[in-house]
Amino acid sequence: MTLHGEMVFPKLSRFDRNQEPCSLALPLPAGALSNPENFSIWDGDRALPCQTTVTSRWPDQSVRWLYVDFLVNLPGLKEKRLSWRLEPSKPPREGSAAVVVVDGAVRLESGVATLHLSSPGDILELRTGLVADGASERLLGDCHHPFWEDDSGTVWKAVLDQDGWQVVSPGPIHAIVQGRGKHQSEDGRRCFDFQLRLHAYAGKPWFQAEYRLLHAEEEAELLVRRIAWRWQAARPLSSAGQRAVARSNYRTQTRELSGNDGVLEQEIDADWLLFESNEQMPETHYGTFWGDWREPGQFGLCLTVFQAQQNYPKALRVGADFLEADLYPASAAPLVWRQGIARTQRLLLYPHAGDLPLADANIRSLQYQMPDRPVLPASCYQQADVLENVWMNTSYQPLEAYLIQLADRRLRAYGMLHWGDAPDMDYTTQGRGRGKFVWCNNEYDMPHAAMLMYARNGERRMLDYLLVAGEHQMDVDVCHYSPNPHRRGAQLIHSADHVSGGATPSHQWVEGLLDLYHVTANRDALETALGIGENLLLLLQQPSLQQPGGSSARETGWALRSLLALYRETGEQRWLDESKKIVQQFHVWQEEFGAWLSPYTNHTLIRVPFMIAVAASSLMRYYWLTSDAAVGELVVKAMDDLLAHTLGQDGRFFYKELPSLQQRGAGLYVLESLAYAWDLTRDAKYIRAGMPQLLATLAAAPNYGSGAKYAQENAVIWERGLSPKAFAMYSMPLLMFGRAAAEAGLLVDDSTSGNA
Repeated sequence: MTLHGEMVFPKLSRFDRNQEPCSLALPLPAGALSNPENFSIWDGDRALPCQTTVTSRWPDQSVRWLYVDFLVNLPGLKEKRLSWRLEPSKPPREGSAAVVVVDGAVRLESGVATLHLSSPGDILELRTGLVADGASERLLGDCHHPFWEDDSGTVWKAVLDQDGWQVVSPGPIHAIVQGRGKHQSEDGRRCFDFQLRLHAYAGKPWFQAEYRLLHAEEEAELLVRRIAWRWQAARPLSSAGQRAVARSNYRTQTRELSGNDGVLEQEIDADWLLFESNEQMPETHYGTFWGDWREPGQFGLCLTVFQAQQNYPKALRVGADFLEADLYPASAAPLVWRQGIARTQRLLLYPHAGDLPLADANIRSLQYQMPDRPVLPASCYQQADVLENVWMNTSYQPLEAYLIQLADRRLRAYGMLHWGDAPDMDYTTQGRGRGKFVWCNNEYDMPHAAMLMYARNGERRMLDYLLVAGEHQMDVDVCHYSPNPHRRGAQLIHSADHVSGGATPSHQWVEGLLDLYHVTANRDALETALGIGENLLLLLQQPSLQQPGGSSARETGWALRSLLALYRETGEQRWLDESKKIVQQFHVWQEEFGAWLSPYTNHTLIRVPFMIAVAASSLMRYYWLTSDAAVGELVVKAMDDLLAHTLGQDGRFFYKELPSLQQRGAGLYVLESLAYAWDLTRDAKYIRAGMPQLLATLAAAPNYGSGAKYAQENAVIWERGLSPKAFAMYSMPLLMFGRAAAEAGLLVDDSTSGNA
């Protein structure tokens, strides 16, 4: 049983980071840890201050995933290695972050700074206090408040609901509070839900704000002219006052203004993105975007917008007595915000002394954009057994290179409602969007594909791909409100405007959302996954899905995968009960027709290899949970049937069984199910049957794209390759089949020629 392990912080900043707040998502084997207090992190022989949160448990109630906040000294220009142990420690207490409630008033404290929070039912306002040299708190008399404007110019201010603030984490390393409410106009009308989550870190003067807006109104669309976060100073700057705005990708470009006249402005729009060169992977880092207001000898505030370029358009305005971050500026065309869409924007609020050098503010802003993250060895995930078995006993470099290219060289889209997703050009040119882009909506679970890559190779950007795609899926791709219960809570199918499509069991995924929850401890991800599950339970009551052969095998097949993931996560029997119904349906289906035949034309029932493979792969997950031998036999029979009826003479599978559809286009999902047939039988015929498809795939280089950028539909499209769907669709089959082929001795890496 694993009782200890290591993590490494790769070299990042050239500056030392003292007592830097960091986090770790640690997977653990069943039975290894029951009490999260029996956990510690060590820097050599020194225990570090940390706090733990259990995000998942095994059936025996031992910890499956442990999320840890801790403070660590990180050296400039060097990597840092730490160890973790399943044993308690008494680390020194260094600073304290806390949520404090006194006489009904709530404040968020870090030990050196304070946010005083508005009362339930009031307009949302945050007021700042600073503590210097252990002295008493000095209230700055300032005020933060968010608002939005509609197309008529009406201003809607955020108003906290009567439930007030909820403590998400009490500290002592990382304290979090959360409030919800609606925006309200001056005449008392209410429109547009919000959620505000605020973070404080022990011993640090800055706070993070996560401002999430949600269209839960009856109107199909809202026209948004402006979304802003305004900081109002207690008094205007004197003639000695200083203001600055900055943006960067390589070197930060800073503009400054002295005195108290005029307004200093900075904007990021489509033209800026189109004509700026940037070589970085933008999920990990593009640049920074901040504004600063300061009165020398007194105090100031630096405000950073997280991933502003990626979530363009954005603007900053710094006046004599205010600093505003336009999360959607009025200079852009009004934004069409469709019903059910949410979107989260992040800001770093950094109150500081008036003599803080701008260079220091810039360094902290850059650190916020690309924080230090520890990396665990692949063996940690493998031994914990929290992910699918994608671990190869020998490395096959052509496969690894192919997957990395698919992950990195993807079509991307910048834009506040688009970042984290991209259009699929095949769907678009087919006319499915009726002249508009058809967005992938993270089809085939792009976040989970990124998680598997990160666990295997530990490359930081793979984790960032998960974070960005997962948050987009959580916010935009899922319908958070609809009067139609069949849409509510559903992940919507690939479609124009992200949400014009409907809901179907075959296009809803939760594994990546659960990964996102485990690596961030953000319960929004868990709640979104559970909401998808509720929607699936409703959709599965449709008559066509209640009868064998009433739909394609992938409809209930994908639903089965999601339901089983929710059962593993929660242990709730209802998810398993519904899964059993689907499994029984596949039994009857195979007995009645001899195969999982799907309706096509009015007079045909046909085999669709990739859909059958999806079903078989989901059934295998049921087998992993239950060891039901009859289900294993179902999987093997399905693969034998495909080998007998859908395998062409060239060694590749048909797209569909009809004579008019026997072009080679079954995709790679058949490889995944062939790997499972190998696992169940150890018969190498299943691997030999898939090798022609594997080798043909690896021999054809992925589409690298033109690299062109262009603006359309409030997005800047960066054509660097295929859509995210390709990476999500290919990664699991390639990893599973590659692992099985290596076990069968049919995949040998020739390091000199790259041939198998």
